[in-house]
Amino acid sequence: MTDKFEAEILNAIKPLLVPYLEQSASHQFNVQPGLIEVTCQQDGGDPGSTTILQIEVDHESRQLQITSLSTPGIMKGLGLGKRLIKEIYISAKVHGYEVFVTNMTPGFYERLTRRGARSCNEEMVQINDATVLA
Repeated sequence: MTDKFEAEILNAIKPLLVPYLEQSASHQFNVQPGLIEVTCQQDGGDPGSTTILQIEVDHESRQLQITSLSTPGIMKGLGLGKRLIKEIYISAKVHGYEVFVTNMTPGFYERLTRRGARSCNEEMVQINDATVLA
């Protein structure tokens, strides 16, 4: 189930990302057991790629951790981050996985806890049914 689960999560979020990623110089979806990663290269900016989303999957503990979520350039301020988290949560919950967001800025941590995410520590929250992501 491992590769299939990761592919299912990616397929749930792709429709949200593709309209923005198609406007970048290039983008890549990387799926492997235990990892989902989306990167893009911005036009006219840094020649390196930017990680838009990185998700680590622990199948043994049935946990999914969003370890990196970035909305650069034209993606900023559109609620895309919240919509991505929502789609990830919906897909993961169907399979009995818990979803956590880690390594976030203090401001994003505060916004997610205000929206009902459960604080695990100062750098991690758990997304749940009560988390308002719309």
